[in-house]
Amino acid sequence: MKLQQIDKIRYRKHLNMASIVATVVLIVFALIYGQVLIHFFAPDDGNNFKLNLAAVMLGGISLLVAFRCIRRHPYLTEVMYVWDLKQANNKIYRKLHHVKMALSDSDNTHIDAITILHYYYAASKQQYNLDNNTLTMEGLMADIAKLDNLIAEKNLTISLDDYQPSLLKQF
Repeated sequence: MKLQQIDKIRYRKHLNMASIVATVVLIVFALIYGQVLIHFFAPDDGNNFKLNLAAVMLGGISLLVAFRCIRRHPYLTEVMYVWDLKQANNKIYRKLHHVKMALSDSDNTHIDAITILHYYYAASKQQYNLDNNTLTMEGLMADIAKLDNLIAEKNLTISLDDYQPSLLKQF
C-alpha cells in the first residue's frame, strides 16, 4: 500500500458523517427486524429480549453487507484509505518483534527489516496525525530518529516505495 496525502479535515468530516449514518442505519435495521420478529415469533410471556437481540445482530449483519456495497464510493475514499492503512500497519505489527530482532542479525534481512520499519513508522505517523493520537507520537518520533540514525550509519537509501507486503513473509 502506497502512502498518500490525506486532507485531515475532510477525512474527519467524512469519518464522522459515516459513523453517524452507520449508527442511524443500524438502529433502523434493528427496529425493523425487531418489529418483524416480534410480530411473527413473540412468545406468550411477553419476554422479547432474545428477539430484540436477534434483531440487533441481523441489523449489524445488514449494515456490514450494505457497507461492503458502498465502501468504494468516492465519499468514503479517505475513510477507506485510513482503514486500509490501519490494516497494513496491523500486519506489520503482528511481526514487529521479529522485524526488530532482525536488525541485530548480520545477514541481509536487516535491510528488509529497516525497509519495513521505515514504512511502518511513516504509516503510523500519518495514522496518528489523522486520528489526533498525540499520546504515542513522542515515542514514535524517538523510534523514527533511531531508525534514521541507523540508516545514516549504514549509509543506506531507503524509500517508502521500497516497502512491499511480501517482505513480511520472511519474518
